[in-house]
Amino acid sequence: MSILTVEFLAFAACTLLLYYLMPLKVRWLVLVCASAVFVCLSGWYSAAHLTAVALVMWGGGLLLQKKKSRLLLAFLLVLDLGAMVFLKYYPAFSGADLILPLRLSYFTFQSAGYLIDVYRGKAEARKNPLEAWLFIGYFPQLAQGPISTWKELGPQLRTGHRLDPDSFVSGFQQLLWGYFKKLVIADRLASVTTALLKGGDLPGWFVLGGVILYAIRLYLDFSGGMDVVRGFSRMAGIELPENFRRPFFSQSVAEYWRRWHITLGAWFRSYLLYPLTTSKAGIGLGKAASKAFGKKTGRMVPSALATMLVFLLIGIWHTANWNAVVFGTYFGIVMAASMLLDPVWKSMRNTLNLPKDGWMKPFRLVRTWILTLIAQYFAFTAGPGQGLSLMAQTVQPWSFAGFAEQMTGVMELTEWIIAAAGCVIVLVVDILCEKKIDVCGGLAKTHFWIRWPVLLALILVIVVFGVYGSGYDGAAFLYTQF
Repeated sequence: MSILTVEFLAFAACTLLLYYLMPLKVRWLVLVCASAVFVCLSGWYSAAHLTAVALVMWGGGLLLQKKKSRLLLAFLLVLDLGAMVFLKYYPAFSGADLILPLRLSYFTFQSAGYLIDVYRGKAEARKNPLEAWLFIGYFPQLAQGPISTWKELGPQLRTGHRLDPDSFVSGFQQLLWGYFKKLVIADRLASVTTALLKGGDLPGWFVLGGVILYAIRLYLDFSGGMDVVRGFSRMAGIELPENFRRPFFSQSVAEYWRRWHITLGAWFRSYLLYPLTTSKAGIGLGKAASKAFGKKTGRMVPSALATMLVFLLIGIWHTANWNAVVFGTYFGIVMAASMLLDPVWKSMRNTLNLPKDGWMKPFRLVRTWILTLIAQYFAFTAGPGQGLSLMAQTVQPWSFAGFAEQMTGVMELTEWIIAAAGCVIVLVVDILCEKKIDVCGGLAKTHFWIRWPVLLALILVIVVFGVYGSGYDGAAFLYTQF
């Protein structure tokens, strides 16, 4: 069941109604039942696999709490992560056609994080298997993420929440905002990506513009889905962690990845990057590198190498093809180089007396855009060859002859106007949020005669200008496959 369908909205409304009608102590059981129905509607295979993972997580957590055994933890993680690796990547190498459980990566990473946290003493193993199941099977989160820790999500699911009018309205607003970004803008821009993938003799300006629009589309698609998920959860009194924080305002690639898929990055930092850099091997490598390259650079070598490995895995996580390897390796090299060369940049900045703000801020913004856009050539193409071909077309001499025909051949003028107006609205809201202005919270607390006309106008825009209808794939979130 896609979160874009009328069926989902009806399902979510019924869930909220039952949730608030039931006594406070048993409201969490409504979430268990609703999540079970949601998973079962996705197919028996998804339900069986998720339940198996939950049982391993539940039983393994109890065993780890009794005995802190690294061998046991390693065995449980091999079971958990190994099943995901097999199901996701075996078909790519064997040609076999396997059924992938619903949102396999999200609940697998979440269950693995729970086991590690129990081993570290950061989470208490749950005695009730239903609590463990709900933690990874909570249905809004299955739709799009985020990847939560038990500390962030578990207690909220287990505790019954009273109806808070401000939170309910704020959540409803966020849900509508997500549908606006996804249906009105992101799905409308899909035709541009389709035109790029068809290939042919495309002018360089169109290729570059198409890649930029793909990056915008991906942002609106992913963050729109997250807004729907977080909005519904907030209506139930549950706050999911933020997963997307206006990445296009980043001043560096490192900051970009702190704002993009935040919970995925946090998972890799907590459970892979930090353990690698603080291990005996990592500390020993740092000491050896310090002797060879000096303390400032040497102490960064373990972090740089671990970062390269992490981004390679993040790339492969997205999909099992060579583009994923190129994508992850590219960002790993950029991030590692940034770390290792940071002392050099600081020295140059001090020598040249360059300001930290002023004209340097737009310079850093554009630099970050360029570095991240290079990777986008490999994010949506079928292979490295196609990505490199589009890059070559971008730098060929630009000709604007037939500009109008090229643009209207992809979308009608009206469609371009709607997409552009929607992007401007999102940009204005993001700028306000970047300036620490709580647009959603502020609107939720404004007068009734201001708030509801705005919400009704937003609903009308979604209904009238949303991209759906015959042939529309309501499940086509770009991140759904992960």
